[in-house]
Amino acid sequence: MTKPLLGVIGGMGTQATAWFYEKLHTLQTVTVEQDYLDVLLYSMPSIPDRTAFITGQSTESPLFYLIHAAKTLESSGVSCIALPCATSHYFYDELSEAVNVPILNILEETARYAEKQGHTGVCLFATDGTLKGRAFHSAFDKYNIAVSLPSPEVQKDLMTLIYDIKRGAEVRPGALEMIIKNVQKAGAQTIILGCTELCVIANESPDTVNILTVLAKSALNKLT
Repeated sequence: MTKPLLGVIGGMGTQATAWFYEKLHTLQTVTVEQDYLDVLLYSMPSIPDRTAFITGQSTESPLFYLIHAAKTLESSGVSCIALPCATSHYFYDELSEAVNVPILNILEETARYAEKQGHTGVCLFATDGTLKGRAFHSAFDKYNIAVSLPSPEVQKDLMTLIYDIKRGAEVRPGALEMIIKNVQKAGAQTIILGCTELCVIANESPDTVNILTVLAKSALNKLT
């Protein structure tokens, strides 16, 4: 019997992709290595900057590249596809229409998880592109979960942190935790780590939702 095969469009960025694969591994309990989920990873860091396109700083759409990666995985026989990049979900509908295999939606899965955890309001940490696209907002609206955003100053700090991680720069230890504490002092309770780069450096905490962990659990629930 053919095992399920998870396809992953990675490289957006590379550290987030590596962390996602590691999380897939650590969440599984097997007797022998052959029992682990089969995964086909297409890491494509050359995909144009999603935020730059969404915010009008670039005219080069990532959609063509995303469709190419998805069709490559589809032709290889994957059962479904995961996108460990929140901002790329701006193109989710068009990408889903381009292939005949299901694509896990990290935004929908996160909103569903937050609702199950009893959250009624969250503060969203994400890229400028994700915030402008408001796809996370739409997902949370379905579950009547209010979404607040960090101040412009904090958002600027988050974007600097995100792009430092993307280019492999050294990030000051505790930088994200300091931002989280300051936002919580201002009244925020649950923080959605809505950019997968932030998920890479975040400490485990009941006050935060790591969307890469949510995506990994969703993939395993679907295919195992």
